[in-house]
Amino acid sequence: MSEYKSILVPVDGSETSISAFKQGVHIAERNKADLYLVAILDKMDNAEEAAQLQKDKDSLFDELDRYARAHGVAVHKDMRTGDPKELISKDLLEEWNIDLIVMGATGKGAIAKLVVGSVTNHVIRNAPCDLLIVRKSQQTDF
Repeated sequence: MSEYKSILVPVDGSETSISAFKQGVHIAERNKADLYLVAILDKMDNAEEAAQLQKDKDSLFDELDRYARAHGVAVHKDMRTGDPKELISKDLLEEWNIDLIVMGATGKGAIAKLVVGSVTNHVIRNAPCDLLIVRKSQQTDF
């Protein structure tokens, strides 16, 4: 069984991304791993979506940080602007030496919930490290 040292969890505020974060926290706790939380502002997002993500980021990060600390896990938090597909499957992996990505199957977009999202699909095909794709949302109360 692999022992993970650096875990990346991209979040967008969707229920599946919050569930993925919780899974990431528990894996980090068991492995005594570093947990990296990132919200990505896609250059392709419209101005309204971008403004909403920027506005919600701080409160979302605060809630997630409290959850992680309650489990003894410190979180490195960052917000990036760029192509989420490339940032998650390549750039952040190299920068933070990531050996596991934990992410939701779908995000906040208008993609049908039964279909794997386009970002997730790209990461599955291109990321060189292990992946845990969370399909089912858990209760997201903190």
